[in-house]
Amino acid sequence: MAKISAATMTRMQELGSAWVFKRAIQDNKTWTSWQDIKKDPTTFNEIKKIWKTVGRVDWTIADDEWLDNFYKQQQLLIRKIGRPNFTEFSRDGGPKPAYILPGQKSGETFMDWVSKYVGDKFQIAKKDNWNPADIWLIQNEDKWKRKIVEAMKTPTKTQKKGAVEANLIQFNNIFRALFRSKQIVGISLKKVGGAASWKEVNVSGKFFKNLESIEMKYMGARCKTGTKLIDAAQQAKGRGTSGLATVETQDTVLMIKDNGTEYTVQIKALAGSKFDNLKFEPTQKGKGAARMGKATREYVIDLMEVYGILRRWPDSWKDYPTNKTEFTPALQKQYQSMLQEMKSDRVDIGDLTPLEGVINIRETLGDKNQAWVANSKLMQIKWLYAFLTLSTKNRNKFCTDLIFLAEKAGRRYGPYGKIY
Repeated sequence: MAKISAATMTRMQELGSAWVFKRAIQDNKTWTSWQDIKKDPTTFNEIKKIWKTVGRVDWTIADDEWLDNFYKQQQLLIRKIGRPNFTEFSRDGGPKPAYILPGQKSGETFMDWVSKYVGDKFQIAKKDNWNPADIWLIQNEDKWKRKIVEAMKTPTKTQKKGAVEANLIQFNNIFRALFRSKQIVGISLKKVGGAASWKEVNVSGKFFKNLESIEMKYMGARCKTGTKLIDAAQQAKGRGTSGLATVETQDTVLMIKDNGTEYTVQIKALAGSKFDNLKFEPTQKGKGAARMGKATREYVIDLMEVYGILRRWPDSWKDYPTNKTEFTPALQKQYQSMLQEMKSDRVDIGDLTPLEGVINIRETLGDKNQAWVANSKLMQIKWLYAFLTLSTKNRNKFCTDLIFLAEKAGRRYGPYGKIY
């Protein structure tokens, strides 16, 4: 079977969801099980066409789990929003040419339009940094695009940051009203294994009020500093020399709890095979393996500045050792001291001493090892140490804000429904 990239598989799944939603809502089609979808030629043939056209693969029995996912998603969606008179079920915004579902208009998709609009109007480079909706269900798309553009007109094109923020709030308020009236409904999709759940994010005043009352708890962290050997597969990709040591994990993980809900936040380099800055990716435990999404880096940096973390933590990888020479004895002593304090403050550094951890990192900075992994680990240790200087209350508040940033929850973000 041909290997399908994660991005292509995501595109296939989301187009499949959009098509099943169209059949269920616009065509008023009902099924009693996922097997019924497979027996429905109109629905199933288009899903197979998506697999063949987008993924360049044939449907197999192993793919039937996606029919179960599509069935559960549409069943929940109809229970939550009914069958409004949507005319567009839009996903694309991926590689060109766009995949146009039967009965949908050709040309620029709503995803393409709104991505370009928020980029031009609010300098938001990636649409998901405003709204993580994967598909859009829309009544009378052209009408609402015209009305949105008209409502957002300003006297001048050049705007200062304050005006841009004010306009973004207005833009989000328009989309909230359109969501509540079921004119434009953005939906974020996660694969459904067991029972499907629905959550409306950034839609109501009650949602924002609840956000303000939530304070999660920091429970501890993992920052492993043991070693493992570089294997032949990594060497073949130019990632060090087989048989030499590298740090056992490329990440640091925070554990966070909100009453009965648990989260982990994975902190690691943006790129896994070169020097790079850190990204922060939370996952809600018990809701499948899908991450909630990366917290927008510029907003995370703003958050760190508010809590005073930036005063103790340089946020560029260039400020950390990239080889053994730069990792001086004085620096090694500092990191050993940091690891010692962290170990006594609910941080799991592995079954080894802080000195052994520092030695492992130093060896990984070798020319033929994986110096970028060691560089990132040093950056993570420094960040975690800075975070742990906060009071218990501020640790909890920072973690709460970080989870909301990743979920795109708050007034600076657009409204969406989440099926998971």
